[in-house]
Amino acid sequence: MNRIKRLWLCIALALMTGIAGCNIFNPTDSAHIKSNDADALTYEGYIYFRNAEYTMARHYFERALAADSATSEAWYGLAKSVLNQQKLNVFEMLKYTKMKDGQSGYMTMDDSTAARYKNGIDSVLKILDPFIVRDTTGKTDKKVTFKTISASYTILRLTRAALILRAYSKDLTQMFNASLDPPSIDINWASLKDLGKEAVEVFSTLGDIGRTVAADPSIATEIMRSYVPEAALFTDSGLTVAAEAMASYVINASETVEQSSDGIESYTAMADLMDNDGDGCVDEEIADGHDNDGDGLIDEDLRNNKLLVLESDFLKHKIGQVKAVNSSETYSIVDIDMNGIPADAPERTFVIENSNDREVMDNHLFSAFAINFSWSVSSELPLADLMKMVKADTNANNIKYDLAWRKAYIGGCWNNYDDRAFRRWFEGRNQQ
Repeated sequence: MNRIKRLWLCIALALMTGIAGCNIFNPTDSAHIKSNDADALTYEGYIYFRNAEYTMARHYFERALAADSATSEAWYGLAKSVLNQQKLNVFEMLKYTKMKDGQSGYMTMDDSTAARYKNGIDSVLKILDPFIVRDTTGKTDKKVTFKTISASYTILRLTRAALILRAYSKDLTQMFNASLDPPSIDINWASLKDLGKEAVEVFSTLGDIGRTVAADPSIATEIMRSYVPEAALFTDSGLTVAAEAMASYVINASETVEQSSDGIESYTAMADLMDNDGDGCVDEEIADGHDNDGDGLIDEDLRNNKLLVLESDFLKHKIGQVKAVNSSETYSIVDIDMNGIPADAPERTFVIENSNDREVMDNHLFSAFAINFSWSVSSELPLADLMKMVKADTNANNIKYDLAWRKAYIGGCWNNYDDRAFRRWFEGRNQQ
């Protein structure tokens, strides 16, 4: 009975003092908290946190996680403690997105501040990333969830991406552009071309951002308005649609880069009106995470396309799927499949119009690549390897694989070439 009275007295004192010095899990003394009592250790950590004693708070949160790694409040407290140890404020980071003289604050930030921000963010992400993995795989108690931290996590990731690009004199806010009909947020991948393999980190970071936005699209509304000035014209619902579609887009991009060493080139060379993968087709794929020409490869030679769908089309098309191919006007003169008919309907029309049905049937082919179209299987080497060989054959004065070889061993669009078109294929390529 005395212990119960003491417990209620402790709770009352805690409420009056802002939970400053009383441990309801261990009413005796913090020094005697059992090492396996994760709740008590977490509570003690929050007492120190509220007193701005972040080193001690971190100590107790780490002890709590050692006792029970499913304690989500300890993960959350640990991340906040580290953030405060680094003297960082997540929402203050948004001020650097403000434009002045055509560039964001990231570009005028001094080097020491940039280094402090990046190091601090990396320290916090070392905690949040494993927490998110545990949360999304059902390995926490769910008192705090990924959704709780999704806004802050998105800002941290966007800031980190901006700081990576800053090191290469590139402005993240210049990568995004928006349009209203339909609501869309597009990314200028070509701006990453000079980064080469270093772009992998940017793709990976944007993929993490995409997965966060996909988990809770509504969080992106105000955040994306900060990073995409044109988004100020969007309604909240329109921006949510645009952000969710963009999330699907960047997730596909990051996964493509992760799975293929050629993935970066596919995106940074997007819509350059050249055959970049050696199959003879010109920008035949769109960035939807699917094989559009039936060669077994995904998103390997890309053209611009709006991935977004109008809100009224949700019954036929999920956000992030492709309603129709709305390539830029440039493609009005491009013969993608090299059949002699520029911009014909089959090059931009899906065999299956409804994107939900395409998902169910796992058929994302354009009509041009579904009728009287085939890839050769007359070699022991995989088609992808043969295409890489052709891709590297760029010297018109020393051709290793002539048109007859390409038709026999690759087929596909090469079957539509004549000698004149074959000679044009070498134009604008490195002459090695």
